Formats: sequence, C-alpha cells, structure tokens
Amino acid sequence: MRRYLPSTAMLQAFEASARRLSFTLAAEDLYLTQGAISKQVGALEELLRTELFKRVKKRLELTAAGKSFLARIVPALNGIEAAVIELMSSQSDRSSLDLGVVPSFATKWLIPRLGDFAKSHPGVTINLATRLVPFDFGESTLDAAIHFGKPDWPGATCDYLMSEEMVVVCNEDLAAHTLQAPADLHRLSLLHLSSRPQAWNEWAATAALDGLDTTRGPHFDSFSMVAQAAVAGLGVAVLPKFLILDELASGRLVIPFGPTAMSDKGYYLVYPERKARLSSLQRFRAWLMESVGEGQRQPR
Repeated sequence: MRRYLPSTAMLQAFEASARRLSFTLAAEDLYLTQGAISKQVGALEELLRTELFKRVKKRLELTAAGKSFLARIVPALNGIEAAVIELMSSQSDRSSLDLGVVPSFATKWLIPRLGDFAKSHPGVTINLATRLVPFDFGESTLDAAIHFGKPDWPGATCDYLMSEEMVVVCNEDLAAHTLQAPADLHRLSLLHLSSRPQAWNEWAATAALDGLDTTRGPHFDSFSMVAQAAVAGLGVAVLPKFLILDELASGRLVIPFGPTAMSDKGYYLVYPERKARLSSLQRFRAWLMESVGEGQRQPR
C-alpha cells in the first residue's frame, strides 16, 4: 500500500523554516536558495491543503496547524536521522573511526603516536574531535572516545588505559634559586589547571604539607597554558608527568622534589556496545592497549 507522505525535501524545508521563522535563514541551514525553500513549503501547504505559515510584515509566523504539524514531524525526522546514522556507523567493515578525545591527551600523547598506527593499519583513518565531558553516543556520530575521569559513562564500555602521576614542576631558574623544598611553596604562586581543581590538594596531602593555601594563584582553562606559564616562571604547577616529557627532556621544566601523587581518576577508551564490532575500532583498540603498555593498564 502506498503511504500518504510528503517528500523529505518538503519536510526538511518546513522544519528549518519553522525553527528559524525565516525562509532565508532556513535556506542557509540547508544550503539551498530562498526561492527553493519557499517553493518546497508552498508545495507542502498545497499537498496538505492547509496554511502552515502566516506572512506578517515580512516575518513568518506558524499557524495553529503549523505548530501542531511541527510537533508531530520533528520526532519522526529525528528518528529517521538516528536510524540512518546508526546503520551507517554500525557497518563492521568501515575503514574510518570517529574518535572524541581530551585535547591534552590528543596533542601530547596520541597524535605523536598515530604515525605508528597508520604504518601498521594503512587502511584505517582516525578522525579526531575534541570532547571534554561525557556525551550521549545515541545523539552523536562519534564511534568512541578517550575519556579522563571515572568509568561511569552510561551506556558505554569503559576500557582502562592509564592513570596520571601528578608532579610539581617549575622552570629551572625557580628550582635553582627559590624552590628547594616543599615548604617554599608557601610563598610562591600556585598555577591551577581548571579541569584538575583538586590537583594541589591531592599533592599536598601526599606530601604531608600542612597549611598550604591551595586556592592561591591563577587558573588556566587548558593544559598547554598552565605548562607554558610554568615555563615562563609565573609560578609552580602540579601536572601529569606523562604529558610534560618533552618539557622535562629539554629542561624547560624540572621536577624540583617529590613526591608523586597518583590521581584517583584515569584515562579510558569508551564506546557503545553496538560499535564494538567495528573493525576500525577493534584495530585501534588493540593498538592503543599495546601502545599504553600492560604495566600502566592496572587501575590504581
């Protein structure tokens, strides 16, 4: 039996116009001309024999019928889109992997090693997108993510990768002339990474350094800014050791003293169960686990 359905072009044009209340803006969203949008909406109104918009002083307003129709078709369009995305992304022989990743982990650890992955898996393309917080895989086109935190991502498998060794770092001049012992921290500026608000508290507890005002000093949104601030001598930072190996090797940063504080969080490869069979994910997962190393994959 033939279904009584308008074309998807009509429905998309109507939905975009109703959302933006403008044929011009809807045309920009759909990469069409204003005339094409107007024509599709007009054809839909003719098919339905119902006016969906009022044209009031060069502005669009939804009619009562238009509002009712919009409320019914948006969930349907979203459902169709989700079904298409899920089918496309679930094909086990896909040659690409769309990965959400924490920026600092991507730039300092993952990207420098992706050349090795490309050599051993020349047919697989890894596409990276920045993600700082967990998201709903059901509403995203990403196949997997590398997440820093606790393994409590709803609806996803969490494979432990590594933890963080947090160390005190500063530039060589501070270490040589000012920062000789943990007690010296009481009179120096402390640099804070916004995504690690408890870093100084955790380190001070490990070092048994009582009375340290861990609220003192500037805050920075990104790891790279904190590291650069420490290199420039603006203060002292607590940073993950594995992310500053280049700075330590070059002498731009030094570790003046211990101890090392272990973070109670970790890095995880997370992915929904429906993506587990993706050949690209399976290959990347195997390579990632090997690259991290068995010694670091034991949760602390």
